[in-house]
Amino acid sequence: MGTLIKIVVVIAVGYGAYAIWHHKHKAVAHTFEVHGGEAYDAASNLTWKRCGVGQEYTGSGCVGGEPGFKWDTAQRTGDSTWRVPTEKELETLIDPVKADKGESPAIDNVVFPGIHPGTSPFWTSSHSNGITAWYVRFNKGSEGPGSAPGKYRQAEFNDYGVILVRDGR
Repeated sequence: MGTLIKIVVVIAVGYGAYAIWHHKHKAVAHTFEVHGGEAYDAASNLTWKRCGVGQEYTGSGCVGGEPGFKWDTAQRTGDSTWRVPTEKELETLIDPVKADKGESPAIDNVVFPGIHPGTSPFWTSSHSNGITAWYVRFNKGSEGPGSAPGKYRQAEFNDYGVILVRDGR
């Protein structure tokens, strides 16, 4: 009986620590200032392109294809002003309310009209090791571990989209 109580206590303490960590590290919904094809986030002091690379903002949405890029090619899609975001930066675009409800995509569709339920994940600039890199998924995948919107690692040869960002306004 004493062993069973110890096991229950360990599980309860572990779950409690996770719940506190999860609540503390949960994403915060951001408010964006939208200016044409760009969206400024004062909380992070970052300006985002509203459409993925290969798309163009038309005033009412994004048009054009959604080309996929291998990780190394994705890193060359920016210029001296625009760059591929880190995994922590890109992860801030996940709408925590939509993610908790299981809605896809878990992002503000008004601010980012080019991301819809069928949109592939997006590469980050963050390299994990010699063969994997970080990406962010805004859509819910198939059931099971790793199916929720969030950041994940994947082989660099997968074709994913790119959203560009720049520092400041």
